[in-house]
Amino acid sequence: MKAESLIAAVIMGLIVIAILVCSGAAYRYKAAVDQKNEAVSQVALQGTVIQAKQAQQVLFNEQANTTSGENQAVQVNSDNVVVKYRETLRLEKTCDYAVPADIANGLLQYTNRLRASAVPGATSKPNRSSASSTASGKLTYCQAVLWINPLLAAIEQANNQLSAIRQLQQQGKKL
Repeated sequence: MKAESLIAAVIMGLIVIAILVCSGAAYRYKAAVDQKNEAVSQVALQGTVIQAKQAQQVLFNEQANTTSGENQAVQVNSDNVVVKYRETLRLEKTCDYAVPADIANGLLQYTNRLRASAVPGATSKPNRSSASSTASGKLTYCQAVLWINPLLAAIEQANNQLSAIRQLQQQGKKL
C-alpha cells in the first residue's frame, strides 16, 4: 500500500506541477494578449490624433490660402485707388503745401515706431524707394492723402488675418 500511496503522491505532485505550469502559461498568455490589446489601442489612438492634426493642418492651409487671396485683392484694390488718386492729385494746385512740421514729424516718428515694433531690426529711416515717403524731410498734403488708402488696406488685411484666426479658433473648439 505504501507503494500505491507513493505513486498516488507522485501523480498528485505531477498534477499540481502541471496545474502550476499551465496557470503560469495562461497568466503569461493573458498578459501578452492584454499587452497586445493595449498596443493596438495606443496605435488606434495615435492614428486618431494624427488624423485630427492632419485635418486641422488642411483647415489651417485652406484658411491661410483664403486669407492670402483676400489680402491680395485688398492690396490690388488699394494700388488701383492710389493710382487714381495720383492722377487726380497731379492736377491739384495745392499738392505741394506742406503739412506743419510738428505734425509731419509726429507722423514720421509714429510710423518708425510701428515699423520697428513690427519688423525687428528695421531702421528708423524712411524707405527712400517708396513714392509715398518724404525725401525732402517735409510731408505734403498730397503725400498724406496717398498714405491713407495703403494704411486702410493694411488695417483691412490685418483684420482679415485676425478674422481668420478667430474662425480657426472657433473651428478648433469644435474638433
